[in-house]
Amino acid sequence: MNGLVERTTQPSQLWSAWAKTLRKSGRRLVLIDAAVGRALTANVLNEEAFKFIEPLAAFPQGARMAFCLPNGAEWMAFFLATQKLGLASVPIDAGLPEAACVEISRQLGCHALFYRGTFHALDSTRPAAKSICCIKVTSGTSGGIPNSVPCRAEHLLADGNNLIRTMGIRPDDRNLVSIPLGHSYGLGNLVLPLILQGTTLICAGQFVPRQLADWTKQYRATVFPSVPALFRVLAAMPGKSRLTPLRLVISAGAPLTPEIAQAFFERYRLKIHNFYGSSETGGISYDKTGDAALEGRSVGKPVEGVSVKLTGKIIRVSSAAVAKRNGTWRMPDRGQWNDRGELVLLGRQGREVNLGGKKVHPSEVERALRSITGVVDVIVWEGNHAQRTVLQAGVETTLSLKEIQRALAGRLPEWKLPKHYVITPELPRSERGKIDLQALRNKLQAQLR
Repeated sequence: MNGLVERTTQPSQLWSAWAKTLRKSGRRLVLIDAAVGRALTANVLNEEAFKFIEPLAAFPQGARMAFCLPNGAEWMAFFLATQKLGLASVPIDAGLPEAACVEISRQLGCHALFYRGTFHALDSTRPAAKSICCIKVTSGTSGGIPNSVPCRAEHLLADGNNLIRTMGIRPDDRNLVSIPLGHSYGLGNLVLPLILQGTTLICAGQFVPRQLADWTKQYRATVFPSVPALFRVLAAMPGKSRLTPLRLVISAGAPLTPEIAQAFFERYRLKIHNFYGSSETGGISYDKTGDAALEGRSVGKPVEGVSVKLTGKIIRVSSAAVAKRNGTWRMPDRGQWNDRGELVLLGRQGREVNLGGKKVHPSEVERALRSITGVVDVIVWEGNHAQRTVLQAGVETTLSLKEIQRALAGRLPEWKLPKHYVITPELPRSERGKIDLQALRNKLQAQLR
């Protein structure tokens, strides 16, 4: 079977990079299943990948192959097997139920779905695209087709190399995994360093924050890419434990407030390094010192190999990692440079909201809310009430509504103030670490009934 696969398929460049790592470091420990303590060398992981070759070889090169698996050895083995056979790998969030995964796979034109040990054949009529090695799946509109970003191997390899150089991720580092491997953040910071240089992953299908702290010490983790919501929980954990021997802590996926960065630093004496990127572009900017996060001043300077240009406040990103034909992507965020040459995000572009003939951008109100001491995070959106357009806000804080309104009134004119609020100690978030706006809308509707 292996000889037949070699003759009839063209492996992706990701597989070629993995094969090089395998030849050089086949005995290197590359993955630790923290929940059970199982450790895999590169050679053993490769053997696990070949277990998927026979069932996957039934599909034509370039076919879209969706899979839904928790973080771990099986996830990496399946991904590597698709690259060996030149298939387009389509990772789907592990927390979704089987029926939802089948539906998403159909919507994305996948030829099959592998869901926790079972293959679902799908009658896709989409032609196989041999140049695509991976399709990043991002959130879509409610009830609509999920957004997808088809990537060639050179896009992912460029992103991985850019981040390895910029962040100083070493072959002998150990990456503590708390984010989904299949998200753009996970692919660039976790999967690619393993493939390119054998950087070890410490992961588990499920975990609680306390386990991450224990695993850091037990398995000697040195690098920890995660999201602000988890850093907030870790900073508030009781006790005096340290995250030794961590040397590098990275935050992306959602805005990191200086309050979270400061609380984490006070608790663990570790600076969090801001990282900004997107599914379309890979990494964009990075705070090498961690000072920008502590001060809340920026998301750092452009990643090595990446060009960031501002036209007015429109952010345009160009690099070999951009998964677009011309290698350039216009971001939905607005930005500006500060006096240190760092990128400052000013909120989503979006349209301004017309409030009784006057226009305001929700990001302006968000900035005012974030400036209130005691506010951890916030989101502002356009809503309707009594046949009028109004602003509505979700605020993560322990302050009362009256305290928020009193503080905000001194920062904005009355007509710009949100009409309705959801005040909560913890905003709802998706698996990607982003604020779940639909959940907030539902909660607000329940409040207003």
